[in-house]
Amino acid sequence: MLAAALIMIVGQLAWRGMLLGDAYFFGDDLTLTGRAAASGLTLDYLTTVHAVHVMPVGLAVVWAVTALDAYNWTLAAGSLLLLQAGASLAVLRMLVVLFGARVGVLAPLAVYLCAPLTLPAFHWWAAGVQAVPFQAAIAMAVASHVMYLRERRPADAVKTAAWFLLGLGSFHVKAAVAIPLVLLAVTVLYAGPRFGLSGGGVREALRRVAPAFAAYLGLAAAYSALLLPQLGDLTQTASVPAPGQIAAFAAQLLGVTFPALAVGGPGTWFSVMAAPTTAVIVPAWTAIAVIVAATLYLRRGAWRAWLTLLLYLPLVDVLPVILGRGEFISLAREGRYLADAAPVLALCLALATLPLLGESRPYRRAAPPFVAHVAAVVAVVLLAGFSVVSAGRYADGLAAERVEVRDYLAAARRTLAAAPPGTDVYPQRLPQDVLVFGLIDDDLSSRTLSPLAPPGLAGLMRNPRPSAAPMILNERARGLVLADVAGAIAWPQTAGGCFRQDGGVIDVPMAVRDGFQVLRLNYRADVPTAAYVRAGRQETEIVFERGGGAVYVPMDGRGRSVRVEILSPGTKVCVGAAALGRMVAR
Repeated sequence: MLAAALIMIVGQLAWRGMLLGDAYFFGDDLTLTGRAAASGLTLDYLTTVHAVHVMPVGLAVVWAVTALDAYNWTLAAGSLLLLQAGASLAVLRMLVVLFGARVGVLAPLAVYLCAPLTLPAFHWWAAGVQAVPFQAAIAMAVASHVMYLRERRPADAVKTAAWFLLGLGSFHVKAAVAIPLVLLAVTVLYAGPRFGLSGGGVREALRRVAPAFAAYLGLAAAYSALLLPQLGDLTQTASVPAPGQIAAFAAQLLGVTFPALAVGGPGTWFSVMAAPTTAVIVPAWTAIAVIVAATLYLRRGAWRAWLTLLLYLPLVDVLPVILGRGEFISLAREGRYLADAAPVLALCLALATLPLLGESRPYRRAAPPFVAHVAAVVAVVLLAGFSVVSAGRYADGLAAERVEVRDYLAAARRTLAAAPPGTDVYPQRLPQDVLVFGLIDDDLSSRTLSPLAPPGLAGLMRNPRPSAAPMILNERARGLVLADVAGAIAWPQTAGGCFRQDGGVIDVPMAVRDGFQVLRLNYRADVPTAAYVRAGRQETEIVFERGGGAVYVPMDGRGRSVRVEILSPGTKVCVGAAALGRMVAR
């Protein structure tokens, strides 16, 4: 049996590797890579909030891959496959611990390995480094907890806590609920001599595990407290949509997306959204109903397994997503929100069909062995076949988008490598087909493209200096072009066309908001002179050259106005206009 299971896992990895062949970095992958390239492996970096997620495990993986070679897809894909190997082995370990090394565990294992529930998260690097370790943590925590219920060894409780910590570090918001919920369900629903999980009944099991659960909850509280300063973004983003939105979102996620993906679908996709037809949804629900009814008819206590799944899906996979994204009903078709349900589905399917080790009288009625085996084989073959079709269509549908990103990054790498030393390459927004979305300034080239540049130029991109001739990448990153400011313009209201200079100080009535912007000062000066440009807490030294021209000043602070302080006493400088905004090609 173990040999067959390992062959199945190797097959899954080979299949997933093929699907990653046409994949590439996308969206948040660029943001995470840029952040990793600019930081050391520090606690501050590991606890940074990314899109309301605190994910030190995923950030550590990103940092390691980026340190080896930024934007090397082979390395990134390899990291996903290594994580997936660990998660698949963890699910196998969970099943063997609970049910023994019997042939029957191959069917629920196949559900985890094949069903596209985990594919959308796996196929996207930024989601995969978060979701896949979380799946492993769920499975290993269950295995360790069951060993603790059986053997009463404190070491197993410590191992469970360690796996819980891995889950918290992978997907904090979900893990804090998911892992305690599953462990509590196993303890309450399956403890007792009948199931071979404890020497006494449920009360004794709860009494015995109470200190361990207190430690688990204390661990979650301590972890949350450690990250509390980083969780402000999460609390600000979380909101409660209207009841109608909640109902519609839950109905779509649990009524359409989950059943379709659980049986190998959806068959058709709209970009990353599952788009199953009625011809898929109806058979999916029919198959689920038949399995549930058959297990309830044949297996004593099968209701316990399905109750566990019914509790898990709304509390772990619906509620957190609704709080963060529930107003966007279409997101209920994204399978990546259900990735963590895959190991739980495998567990519940196994609990509903197989006897636990040491369980007495597991079945009400014994199905004919031949019929049961044939039904299981047919179901697994159909699941695997439909999954291959669905996964292939998913990967093929995204391949063209990934090609655009790959070509852009390759062109940017060549252009930046050819730039003369000391070139001032200013931050710019990436094209929408390269970085579909970005948070605040996460889509700036200074963060996303600087890892492609030689070290000296990368430093200048991340910390741009004042310049008379700033440059940016052209539309497809195939060259550098001179840049100018597009944004608000302030003109002097005094005679002579210059902002008033009083005691060497020039005040420009232009408010500076948060986020990166560039200030352009048009000036005339009889002699060269240095000056300070101040906005809020930011202070930047610039030089006005003799004659006329413009100087560009990067701004990342907040201030009600801009103040220019001339450092040479008695020197007159005419600032004739000021512009503040983003950089565009001249």
